Amino acid sequence: MALAGTAMMPAIAMAQASDVALPTREEIERGVVQGAIGDLDNSALDAGDVERAPCPLAAPEFADISFTLSNVVFTGLEPFPEGVDLSGAWVGMAGQTMPVAAVCEIRDRAATMLRSMGYLAAVQVPPQRIEDGTLRLDVLAARITRLQIKGDAGPNEGILLRYLSPLTEQSVFNTAEAERTLLLTRDLPGVDARLALRPIDGKPGELVGEVSVRRIPWSADALVQNFGSSATGPWSILGRVRFAGQTGMGDATTLSLVTSSDFDEQIVFQIGHEMRLGRDGLRLAGDFTYAETRPTVGGQNPFSSETVAGTIRADYPLIRSRTRNLFLGGGLDIVDQEVMFGSATLTEDKLRVAWLRADYATIDGMSASGRGGYSALEPHFGVSGGVEVRQGLNIFGASTDCSKNFDKCLGAGEEFTSRLDGDPTAFVLRADANVTYRPDPRFTIAFQPRAQWAPNALLSYEEFSGGNYTIGRGYDPGAVLGDSALGFRSELRYGSAWPEVAGGHAVQPYAFFDAGWFWNHDAGFDELGAEKLFSAGAGARANFMDRFRLDAALAVPLRDTRFDDGAKGDWRALLSLSVLLAQ
Repeated sequence: MALAGTAMMPAIAMAQASDVALPTREEIERGVVQGAIGDLDNSALDAGDVERAPCPLAAPEFADISFTLSNVVFTGLEPFPEGVDLSGAWVGMAGQTMPVAAVCEIRDRAATMLRSMGYLAAVQVPPQRIEDGTLRLDVLAARITRLQIKGDAGPNEGILLRYLSPLTEQSVFNTAEAERTLLLTRDLPGVDARLALRPIDGKPGELVGEVSVRRIPWSADALVQNFGSSATGPWSILGRVRFAGQTGMGDATTLSLVTSSDFDEQIVFQIGHEMRLGRDGLRLAGDFTYAETRPTVGGQNPFSSETVAGTIRADYPLIRSRTRNLFLGGGLDIVDQEVMFGSATLTEDKLRVAWLRADYATIDGMSASGRGGYSALEPHFGVSGGVEVRQGLNIFGASTDCSKNFDKCLGAGEEFTSRLDGDPTAFVLRADANVTYRPDPRFTIAFQPRAQWAPNALLSYEEFSGGNYTIGRGYDPGAVLGDSALGFRSELRYGSAWPEVAGGHAVQPYAFFDAGWFWNHDAGFDELGAEKLFSAGAGARANFMDRFRLDAALAVPLRDTRFDDGAKGDWRALLSLSVLLAQ
């Protein structure tokens, strides 16, 4: 109900000034797997390095035979695109007198050129008499003529064949062109599908694509960590179960529950569902979140909050390869957050935000191929990042802008927003990145910048939050909030976070430094400039049996915050343990 008069204004002011009852976006979103880039499996069919084929013409009995090369004619190039030119395999030898073994050199060069273009083809030397210096070589192109599923694909057989069908449409099998198809197939939830090529007896060049399938119909994991705020208790427990590949539509349904250790101060329930449309990676998804928070303030918990949030989103892989990925997406967030004092509603935010996002990731080719001690998981050099544009909309009962319509906020059926000067229809620009460089496979330099810019004051859910979940390890989540912000996480790491063998273990120590600058459009803080947040520390990450992952660190805040003059030097031990319960 609306609050007429001024009886509750002190409580409202307290709630708005402290934000004690409103959980941050990061606290709310922990249970739903986020992002398009992070879950990608970049393993695919890899032709590997080309080895030279045996050359009978190099035998000693042919050592005295030579010829003068004038031209090379390649037969069997009809299935290839017109632009395929193999003259580079021999043109540098034209006019030279050379041993007959050079025929094998030309053959191998041509085969290597075709492989470098991605084509799966063999170059053969047919029986012939080299007259007038003209050499004839036959090119045998390989193509997939049919697909065969091996294993129990369950409801997923149809979508697997639909995703892989472009491979049978190639006149010549091209690994570069097939890479996108294979990776998109690997992205389908609920199945582990791997393609192998088998020749068909009696039909030279024709291949069967054998798809070995292992179903992963469900998985479950749990997480225990102490990253939370003092108001809701640092310890939290997350349980999550994921059902995948149940309908044959490239689907996955995720259910999660997050609760504070006392099962009272905070509880968050989330459900998310995704599915594929077509055969080219278009994904449609939706998430729903319900959260209750009862923070302890001054030994009591008079405040409470309720958050109901839903998202509809879609994304499409514009580029999908082992070394480069670009996803474009968009969606609509609908968020209702209510703060109560006892049974009385103090503030209520109703946000309807449309957004567009682009995510890009790239790694070097050496790492993508697993050479030099590097891998796709731990590359020599890797960059990923995203840019997101958000626009609040005045639809579906969105909150009134109280700074412009204060009298209306006092009216029947209206509530004050979490910030009286907050704009429910604000524009927000966000960006984030993750840059890793390994001068040696054992050493990692990691830099993770994040930024947000907004020209107007924001409501709580849209603000940039500093603390354990974002920037500023060692600070409570939401210790600093900003309409605009700029910051980074940085780490120096030693060793690998992934076991060398399946079921093994790995330990990776690291040291970190975090920094953030936060700006607000509050009239009372304009002259104070940016609020700064710095922290440093060290820790280690461990992976045991590909089932247990531990992250333990000591973090030290290096500055006080505006509302906590005791934060500096108040070191904190951070612990996060995740367990894969079933898969």
